Amino acid sequence: MTEGLVKIDARMQRTQEALRVGMLVLLERSALADISIRDIVAEAGIGYATFFRHYASKNELLQAVITDEIEQLVDLSLPVLRPGDSLESSLALFHHVDEHRALWSALLTGGAAGTIREEFARIARDRGPSRIHLDGWLPLDLGVAYGVAATVEIIAWWLRNRDDFSVERIAAVHDRLVLRPTVTGATPA
Repeated sequence: MTEGLVKIDARMQRTQEALRVGMLVLLERSALADISIRDIVAEAGIGYATFFRHYASKNELLQAVITDEIEQLVDLSLPVLRPGDSLESSLALFHHVDEHRALWSALLTGGAAGTIREEFARIARDRGPSRIHLDGWLPLDLGVAYGVAATVEIIAWWLRNRDDFSVERIAAVHDRLVLRPTVTGATPA
């Protein structure tokens, strides 16, 4: 009996992954508003009715895609976030975005920036407090809200101006504008 559940679980996971990949491929080519569920299932090679066994709507699928990507981003950058050496966290974040720049460009220009900001803030609040040392000068919720909003805007700006800024240069900007002031209490130099 357990073997049957494992097969169903594995099949469900493969289907969900195919739908997520299909959504990502389409987001790289089209704006979210122009993508239909029929487009997604065609790209994923999944039946139309199967889509609704996994997600209630296109927006629910988009939310799952965004959550997965932001969790990866936070999991990469938070472990290296240390007061006095916050640049390593910025470098991890921007290397990841650089490796997935088509996806991030699609998400930030395809009408999902608000959703990204909200989900990023939720995940940062859930996973970040033990890593963030604000020395009491900045309320944690305000620090997270500012840090997330600034980070999303810096990522979006960088993706539009990528040829002018290397990963190292934009990570240094992010560190000076966002991480040092909010995490370590240092003022930008």
